[in-house]
Amino acid sequence: MTDEGKKARIILIGGIPGVGKTSISGYIAKKLGIDIVLSADYLREFLRPVCGRIEILKKSVYDAWQFFGEESSETVRKGFIEQGRIMNSGTDAVLKRAINNGESLILETLYFLPSQLSLDVLSEIKALYIYSANRETNAIRLLERQNYTHFNSPGKRLADQLDRYRIMMEYSLEECRAFGIRTFENSDYAITREQILEYVS
Repeated sequence: MTDEGKKARIILIGGIPGVGKTSISGYIAKKLGIDIVLSADYLREFLRPVCGRIEILKKSVYDAWQFFGEESSETVRKGFIEQGRIMNSGTDAVLKRAINNGESLILETLYFLPSQLSLDVLSEIKALYIYSANRETNAIRLLERQNYTHFNSPGKRLADQLDRYRIMMEYSLEECRAFGIRTFENSDYAITREQILEYVS
């Protein structure tokens, strides 16, 4: 609690690439005066050299299925879940620290798997998931994102993996339903960001 008796705002935002989570995280942080915004992409880059012996972490998440046999929806999910297990051990620790310190932060992540987080963490944070119901919209946003947030990272590489990413999205949505976590379909960015701002406020 702060001196004013207000709780820290600790927000976990999930979504696959191209659904708007980076832009919306920045918008929410600015509106609510949250100084700490973390991306799981950067946490993963930190872990790769530190955890060099964990082979699955060396792969991009869309190639992690290769550890589980022939490519299928099931092996893509398995690769996602196994990378997520490593990533979410760190995510859980980061969120616990924010809770214990009473620090507001936003953490945005592809690895949105509530089953891999502590229940005492989930009960203390605002967790939400952003998705795009329309594959075409998702692809267009990936191709355009270098104009807005990822200036040196052309989206075509990720757009080429979109079918795999959307298998991961469907799995995260299943977990959201199981854990009662709010989801936001981002057809209209301006509307969605205001809905999320209202939700986390």
